[in-house]
Amino acid sequence: MAQLLYTIDEYIATKRKKLTIWMVFNSVYNDVHAFKKKLDAGDGFEKYLNKKYTDTKAREEFLDFMKTNFSDVELLEVFDLVSAEYIEYPYLGSIAIDTDVGSDAYIALSQKYGNPYDDATINNKVLWIMEYDDAKKMYDKKQQLFEAEFGDE
Repeated sequence: MAQLLYTIDEYIATKRKKLTIWMVFNSVYNDVHAFKKKLDAGDGFEKYLNKKYTDTKAREEFLDFMKTNFSDVELLEVFDLVSAEYIEYPYLGSIAIDTDVGSDAYIALSQKYGNPYDDATINNKVLWIMEYDDAKKMYDKKQQLFEAEFGDE
């Protein structure tokens, strides 16, 4: 059954409205954004936005960890942060974590997966962080581009 998912910037800008952490389990996405690796031209959907590079085992381990240790923390499936040029792309398994920096869950996740303010060390499970103001700017820019392209004239 199809379901509507937020992009991470949309979720932060319109729902959570504060600094947010989320987990990304797609190794190619993390290679590009966390490790700054370059892809060959034309690798958009072949590699960059391909769910076959999502580590489902690492994702399940994360979900089990959260269920066992922080079952009260809401988890929300979200689309990853990508350029506005991508209007449609697959869900890659990323999960927003409804907890605040400094909370017990945040501390445990930072210990387990690395501090999101530091450089990532492994590409199949990266803990990300985004400020509300940054998310709002990105979301608003995407909305403006979408309106310009598809809005009423």
